[in-house]
Amino acid sequence: MLAITCLVGIYFGLYYGFLILIPLTLAAALASIAGSAVHGEAISVGLLTTVTAAISLQGGYMIGLTGRNLFSQFVVLLNSVQSRRV
Repeated sequence: MLAITCLVGIYFGLYYGFLILIPLTLAAALASIAGSAVHGEAISVGLLTTVTAAISLQGGYMIGLTGRNLFSQFVVLLNSVQSRRV
């Protein structure tokens, strides 16, 4: 789950602003609490899973945020087309 939340954070860090973190963190918290409740785990395990999911999501967001420039240069490089001018 940590890899998935980190990848989701990277995606949203590349394309969205800072305010997207609030609903994403709440959604990750609800998903991790629901997952631990379904498996019948203790409350402390659910809270630990929630905290680690939130940290992974926000860490991934920061990776995506700092990688915007590199990613945009890579996309421009892939989409470059040779000019047809003589």
